[in-house]
Amino acid sequence: MKIKPWFKYLISITLIISLIVLREYVEKLLLASYYRFVYPEMYYYIVISILLGLCIGLFLGLEHLFRECEKEGIWKINLPKLILVGLPSLYFSLSNIWVLSGNQFMREIIAYPLHYLLKYGLGYVSLFQIVFGYVVITSFYKFSEKI
Repeated sequence: MKIKPWFKYLISITLIISLIVLREYVEKLLLASYYRFVYPEMYYYIVISILLGLCIGLFLGLEHLFRECEKEGIWKINLPKLILVGLPSLYFSLSNIWVLSGNQFMREIIAYPLHYLLKYGLGYVSLFQIVFGYVVITSFYKFSEKI
């Protein structure tokens, strides 16, 4: 039995759990600042929460990137994946910023479809942040003409 893969996955799950716990802590601070009407502080927590969600997704796809680094060839980007999955995920990931923005254009034009989804809760925002991070890191691959 090899110890190295076990240790690698133990470290991975520990880091993922730590990121999730840290993200939930920031979400708790965000909710507290929302109820106290402390808007500048709230925006910082929103940005930190988004970055932590993206980091979780990036971390989940990191093994793919390491496998690609070992291959020979030139780097390519899977553009259809990035556009068709990544852009909608980015849009929904930033929904807290769109909705709470002080800019009327953002609130009424860009965030208009989000108002219908907010009726069902905010759980989808976290999921789309993770999906976006994963899509970004797995969209890079090496292409080789040799088979």
